[in-house]
Order: sequence, then C-alpha cells, then structure tokens
Amino acid sequence: MRTRPSRRASRPTARTIRFPEALRARIAADAERCGRSYEAQVIAILRRHYGEDVDIVPAADSILALAVGSLAGVPEAERRRITARLGDEAVG
Repeated sequence: MRTRPSRRASRPTARTIRFPEALRARIAADAERCGRSYEAQVIAILRRHYGEDVDIVPAADSILALAVGSLAGVPEAERRRITARLGDEAVG
C-alpha cells in the first residue's frame, strides 16, 4: 500500500551539497564546455536526470539584504508605511 506524500515532503528545501574534489572538477569542466556556471550545470544535471523543476535559492541574508537595499532613498515616513505589515523594526 502506497502512502501519499505529506505536504511537508513536497515543499522545496535548500540544502548544501558537498562534492568530492574530483567530481567537482568534472562538473566544472563540463560546465565550461557547455558555457554554464557551475551552479547552472548542477541544476541542468538534476533536471535532466530527474525531470523535475530544480532551482537554487539564495541564502536568507542575501534576500533580506536585497529587500533592505530596495528601500534605499525612500523617505522614512514612506518606509514605515511600506514595512508596517512586516512588524520587524530591523527593516527601518
């Protein structure tokens, strides 16, 4: 009897993947040959092998830095209005 996958199992999860040096070198060489970055090559391999939509998500601190940077030049009163729903004083 097969069980249905839980909702939690279907959510994307970012993980760090460590490759042995020799495999990393092979992937890097293949990426260069294909004109891709190393990360894009890993994604292409996973997509080709599993047929799933795979992506690499930036770290949370990178996303937050972009969000805070997008408020640059916005007057303080307007910034408070925009971020009021966040409930996080660190943004201001």
